[in-house]
Amino acid sequence: MERIKIIFYVLTSFFGIEDGRIAADKTIITIYPENKEIEIIQEGLFSIMQTEKDSVLILQQWNKLSELKEGHTHWSKELDSFPVKNFDFTPIKNTVQPHLILKYSKEKDLRNLGIWYNEKKNQFSVNHIPQHNVKTSDGNLEGNYWIFNGERKFSFTIEPFLEMPESYRKLKRPLEEYISTLKKE
Repeated sequence: MERIKIIFYVLTSFFGIEDGRIAADKTIITIYPENKEIEIIQEGLFSIMQTEKDSVLILQQWNKLSELKEGHTHWSKELDSFPVKNFDFTPIKNTVQPHLILKYSKEKDLRNLGIWYNEKKNQFSVNHIPQHNVKTSDGNLEGNYWIFNGERKFSFTIEPFLEMPESYRKLKRPLEEYISTLKKE
């Protein structure tokens, strides 16, 4: 099996933007097998700036994301097998939450995201990688895999940046604070 894809927690990777610099502290993934739908909500957008070049790149990436329009969105090739893709920002207090809905035709399409389906057992699974800090009340950890019942909706969260090295933690800034600072300059 493959790992859970970086696409879940690096926002720009959904849109094929190279060298993505906008990430999420927490991503909530919910799968609705009956509707063949996956919902992805990212919380706590942030970026890390090490150089002045990074600041320009982050602002360019944010501008591309904020200008996305329905029907004119360039999606990542990893999402080609998903016939319906919707994206919007949900305003929450002083920030925004990216909200994506992907429809799939076949369960095997989810492999592109690191989610596997066992048809014989009617179960979905994802690799257990301790650094991703996967949490769920819908699945069971069996060996190196989180296993989910394919008969009902299930969700899990990933928080891969909880154990970020201190040197990066010092450079981490919430995206809304960062963007407002950059726009003033």
